[in-house]
Amino acid sequence: MNLNLRQLEAFVLLARLGGFSRAADQLHLTQAGLSILIRRLEERLDTRLVERTTRSVALTPAGKQVLPIAERMLADAQSILACGRGIAADQAGRISFGLAPQLAGTVLPEVLKAFRADYPRVSVVFRECVNEEIIGRIYAREIDFGLGFGIQKNSELDSQPLTEDTLAAALPPGHELARKRVVRWKDVLQQPIITLTVGSTVRTLTENVFLAAGQALQPAYEASNTITALALAREQLGIAIVPTSIRPAASAQDMVLKPLRDPLVRRSLNLITRRGSVLSEPALRFIELFRGAVAQIGTQPAEGRKGSGARAHPPADLRGSSAR
Repeated sequence: MNLNLRQLEAFVLLARLGGFSRAADQLHLTQAGLSILIRRLEERLDTRLVERTTRSVALTPAGKQVLPIAERMLADAQSILACGRGIAADQAGRISFGLAPQLAGTVLPEVLKAFRADYPRVSVVFRECVNEEIIGRIYAREIDFGLGFGIQKNSELDSQPLTEDTLAAALPPGHELARKRVVRWKDVLQQPIITLTVGSTVRTLTENVFLAAGQALQPAYEASNTITALALAREQLGIAIVPTSIRPAASAQDMVLKPLRDPLVRRSLNLITRRGSVLSEPALRFIELFRGAVAQIGTQPAEGRKGSGARAHPPADLRGSSAR
């Protein structure tokens, strides 16, 4: 095959910058040198990739097809180099990821603290994203991986289940249901319900339970995030249907979480990566810590948290894998 990475790099940069002069400057080449790289790549592929004009460069149809493939090849080459260097705990590095806002406000701070103890020189960049934005940022290679609920794999993405949380009723301590040992869906069907807006996984799962019981969900209030839903329930405006992974926020607001039974409704927290990508050792460690923290929260008593979940012993099946 014998494709030259320098030629691919020249082509990608030329396509991004739209002109030989700027691309040549960034590559520290003369325009003639850049032209040679592009010409040799075209000869190797036996097709024209760019149309040259006096003022700009435009990609041919073949060039438009080759560009995303070339970008992936360069990114994978960078991953191979990073893997080969083996970023150790005392070396500088960087991980970037997107995650659901609910997780950012509850689980993330404790996990970041634990991760910093293991990798003090690795910088962490995160973005709070809904599922669609996580997917878009991974496609655009803006983040290394995503942590989201219910995101499915496709031809470009891998999706690996990490752990689960369950739907629960958030109640003020004085509520009659807060004193019950077990709270079932039938206990809340006739109560005023506070839920999340249409499109969220929590809302969809809640609607499915109501439909299975022969009722249409008619929320008393709709909140755009779980923190608002908790605040409304705290003022006794209804029962908030929320995931158990927000238990730290519920405890901070002196709220009781009761996992709802009959049925027990679970949702999957998934690790999302570009298909075939290789995550660094620090990224894998971060994911292990995050999974352990979410799993630990799900096993804590309904009245609140006790102890730290982030330092739970991490599962072994992620370490050394490509997290596919």
